[in-house]
Amino acid sequence: MIVIDENPAFFDLVGNVRAMRKLKPDPVPQELLQKILDAGVKAASGMNTQPWSFLVIREADGKQWFADHYRAAMETRFHINADVDPGGDSEGARQLRAIQYQMKHMQEFPLLLVICGLRDWPFKVPEAERVGLAPPNYGAIYPCVQNILLACRALGLGAALTTMHQVFEDELMDRFNIPEEWGVVVTMPIGYPMGKFGPVRRRPAERVTYYDNWGETGAGAKQ
Repeated sequence: MIVIDENPAFFDLVGNVRAMRKLKPDPVPQELLQKILDAGVKAASGMNTQPWSFLVIREADGKQWFADHYRAAMETRFHINADVDPGGDSEGARQLRAIQYQMKHMQEFPLLLVICGLRDWPFKVPEAERVGLAPPNYGAIYPCVQNILLACRALGLGAALTTMHQVFEDELMDRFNIPEEWGVVVTMPIGYPMGKFGPVRRRPAERVTYYDNWGETGAGAKQ
């Protein structure tokens, strides 16, 4: 007989990790930040290479620089005007207001966590075509990212990752003296949330899962 420990605390936690884009300016204690980063580096790592490093931006000038570039990127690439209320109370309107708040207040958040990965050419790229800088190994870094998100939630901290840095990554690397052998994977504002945590809304796994061949649902799967 197989005994299953359902561990409800874990399943409750993963069901409540929402993007929190409205954060208070209250400082995050160093001991909590260290717990979060320690959780990150305990992520699964192929051959134990641990190809991650972190940059924590706390100083006002650095946060303002990032906030200015982030807002400009959001305006030019997504044409989001942070000062124009979308109107209404739909889910889309609420999400857009949260993004607008982040655009306007990023510099006030207590810290910005920049998660970097060692550059490593994907296997599918032939050596003859490996010209210039390799991208970071995203697949090797995202387990670390997810651990950090879970740790933030467990400690009552809000976070919302963004990849908008890609629009101004060269300038970001120069501004913060990031060595070129590293690539930025995500940037994550972290702080105490202004709103409340709540369950995420997702399509059931059964609706996006197939067995043995694409399109074959569990009802027709071989047992």
